[in-house]
Amino acid sequence: MINHLRISSLATLLLMVSLFSPTASFAERIVRSSYVSIPVSVDDKSWDLAAKLNYPLESGNGAAVLIVHGSGGIDTRGEFHTKSLNAAGFVTLEIDLWAARGWMGSSFGRPSGVPETLPDAFAALSFLADLDGVDADRIGIVGFSWGGVVSMLSRSTNYLNNLSGDHQFAANVAFYPVCWVYNKVPGYELNEVVKQPLLILTGEWDDYDTPTSCLEWQGSLNERNQGNVEIVVYPRSYHGFNTSAAPIEVTDSFSHQGKGGQVTVKAGKQSRVQSDRAVVEFFSNNMGNRIE
Repeated sequence: MINHLRISSLATLLLMVSLFSPTASFAERIVRSSYVSIPVSVDDKSWDLAAKLNYPLESGNGAAVLIVHGSGGIDTRGEFHTKSLNAAGFVTLEIDLWAARGWMGSSFGRPSGVPETLPDAFAALSFLADLDGVDADRIGIVGFSWGGVVSMLSRSTNYLNNLSGDHQFAANVAFYPVCWVYNKVPGYELNEVVKQPLLILTGEWDDYDTPTSCLEWQGSLNERNQGNVEIVVYPRSYHGFNTSAAPIEVTDSFSHQGKGGQVTVKAGKQSRVQSDRAVVEFFSNNMGNRIE
């Protein structure tokens, strides 16, 4: 078991640059963008977690959202949702799990499982909680695929007790978070969860799950916890439906409910836009900010 995470409350600011886009709305363009390094340590291991911090200067509402990428690393999805969340007044922090481990596309350095990256998420949470202008009780998390599993497991009371320190996420969004895996694979136990709201966004044609996998996991929870979970299954949508990249085929041993095989990652024209709106609405409704 991983021992209690020791998180430094200070992060090293590496670069700060203000972004002023002449085509963006006023709320969108007054955003301070910074690159930060967040120290993480577990047991006798330590590393620096790189992240991009976006801070709305004129429209900030005091809430923040942590963004966690998928297996392929940072891509178009994070930038897509960052823009909408910043426009709604949220501070955003997108972390790079792979660079911290020296993984640049080869097999070396990538963790063997999602639980190994939970310390990064909680270190990032602590960093956000210490920021001026951010309410430590109004920090959410959204993740895609691997990051979606991070979002799910960050609700586990076991991991919270061992890793979270003084803070926990106020609201969680998980994009296609491989729902079949919970309570079936060691390290992915998810029976005892916190009461904070959870939104799961997945696709009908996702090759990791069946359309009912997330509903089945929800049904395994007690009645109180079931009520904290909302699930949206987008019709005719594949894994990665919120990307803007070209379609690809990947092989993953966790796909097809653990049988392994090919996975189609493909943008969904409607589900991409609809899910972006759903993310902003969910965080706005659950972290005290209204949108027009």
